[in-house]
Amino acid sequence: DVAQMVAVRPISCQDALGRQSTGQFYPATTQDDSPPPLFITYYRCAGFVRGGMGDEWPLATLARSGVAALCINAAPYRDDAIERYEQGRLAVESAVGHLADRGEVDPQRVGMGGQSFGAEVAMWTAMNSRVLRTISLATPVVSPSMLLLFGLWDDVHYPRLKRYWQLGTVEETPERWRTISPSFDPERVRVPVLMQMAEQEYRFALDYAVPMIRAGRADAYVFPHESHQKSQPRHKLAAYERNMDWLRFWLLDVESEDPVKMDQYARWREMRKQVSDASPP
Repeated sequence: DVAQMVAVRPISCQDALGRQSTGQFYPATTQDDSPPPLFITYYRCAGFVRGGMGDEWPLATLARSGVAALCINAAPYRDDAIERYEQGRLAVESAVGHLADRGEVDPQRVGMGGQSFGAEVAMWTAMNSRVLRTISLATPVVSPSMLLLFGLWDDVHYPRLKRYWQLGTVEETPERWRTISPSFDPERVRVPVLMQMAEQEYRFALDYAVPMIRAGRADAYVFPHESHQKSQPRHKLAAYERNMDWLRFWLLDVESEDPVKMDQYARWREMRKQVSDASPP
């Protein structure tokens, strides 16, 4: 069925530093000649790719609805977290440029989503690039909340923070924390954010999620009895449907006619006004 709906093809791009990245591209099925918007998920694209790492963004269905979709394989692992994030940002920007040059996507309408490391790269790109219009996150990114919530596990957690993110306490590495985490300046995230997180993890995001929600730039949902990667079928379906609604709203300016979703779209329309008012001229 997927083969009949969408023609998927491998893609390879070279970033500004000459590094190659690979992935799977799902061209949009459109009704006119204008380039379609693009959704990107970054991390792993092995095997039968349904919704990217974490399986929350239905790539083939997005393509069928008029949003081209791209899954990008992460670059080889780097010890330094900022180097890892920058590799991802440059891969995203080069892929957008490559597809836009071919007339296959509209570079002004690009969204991104991610799970785990993919969520970190999406947040980093939103904070440090102008290429994205919106992001969707399935998991939190590193924040000071983790220091408190893992406080009784410090003999394990602190070495992990140092090893994977080169972070100590906020007092020990203040500049590193400010560079990596959105918690210290949520305004750096200039695009609307959808957060669909597991009950086990959502608390890690509260120090940046709450200010962003109060500022009208984020919408957040918590899935009960879920861990790092959601597994319950009804939750997977809910995440799929809301991601479809979210991406079509921000990238296609389309709303579902389902009356049950009236409140959802009312919030998002108000969010669009807040984001528009906060954008620089």
